[in-house]
Amino acid sequence: MAGIVAIVAVINAVLPSVDRTSGALTSTAGVIDDRLGTQVEIVQATGESGATVADLWAKNVGSTVIDPLQNMDIFFGPEGQFVRIPYGGPSCTSPCWEYSLENDTKWRPTATLHIVIHLDDALQSNTIYYAKIVAPNGSSDAKYFTV
Repeated sequence: MAGIVAIVAVINAVLPSVDRTSGALTSTAGVIDDRLGTQVEIVQATGESGATVADLWAKNVGSTVIDPLQNMDIFFGPEGQFVRIPYGGPSCTSPCWEYSLENDTKWRPTATLHIVIHLDDALQSNTIYYAKIVAPNGSSDAKYFTV
């Protein structure tokens, strides 16, 4: 009888920690799966000398919908002097960025996102610019380009 009581006590002590550990592993696996399924690629970055607007086109090359888009981070500026540009929505006041989806309502796999970056200072010719987008879960891509 004492042996059965001891076994029950050990099981009652061990099972909650096993359950907590499996819950943590399941949660971590979900985060990793989301991160691996989210992949973005900047396919084009452009701007005109003297303009205060730069355009980025990015493709969702992963396997999951990326949302919410306004929670993305956009970094932009001359090489070595880039800054984070805040989201501003349609017709925002610079510095800010807005977006539109090409032929879709969500940024699904294979869909293209057009990002318009409104700047305080005009783009300069023969200057290398750096653009980086970071999805809400941390997946990112960066591109250098010259105006």
